[in-house]
Amino acid sequence: MAIAIRNALSQDFTQIEQISVAAYQEYARALAPGGWEVMQGNLSQVAKRAEVAQLIVAQEDCHLVGTVAYFAPGKSDGRLFPPQWASIRLLAVSPSHRGKGAGRLLTQECIQRAKADGACEIGVHTSELMTVARKMYERMGFQQDIELPPMFGLRYWRYVLPLTKTHEPCSD
Repeated sequence: MAIAIRNALSQDFTQIEQISVAAYQEYARALAPGGWEVMQGNLSQVAKRAEVAQLIVAQEDCHLVGTVAYFAPGKSDGRLFPPQWASIRLLAVSPSHRGKGAGRLLTQECIQRAKADGACEIGVHTSELMTVARKMYERMGFQQDIELPPMFGLRYWRYVLPLTKTHEPCSD
């Protein structure tokens, strides 16, 4: 079956939470003490995230298999991203559907939305544990930008993809 990408509906929120928790649970043991509980709490705040982000889902047949939060310019976390950037947060693919292209399709959708929103860059932050995701971002043209302060006892980096033809950053 082909994977379809669509906007999430409020009735999808429970499944989005389940997919997100299942996708990130493999990292629980590598986090600092108490880190998984905090991360799980963040992953569970789907309705709150939907207030500022566009939630997008990947659907195969009648089942959701992936999710991502797209933040338009000015909506991203200002501690991580400049205000003129769009950003991708909490990309998650159900463990049973990994390797089938859902993560790439969700990321491509975010890139298209960022271009439509006039963003000059789109950013994502990812950790040392997410080696598969980092390789996917790099294959898609994202470049490691800066190292971010550690979270949950892990190293994190910000990646950026220039969306302008000149590949020069937008001015502030």
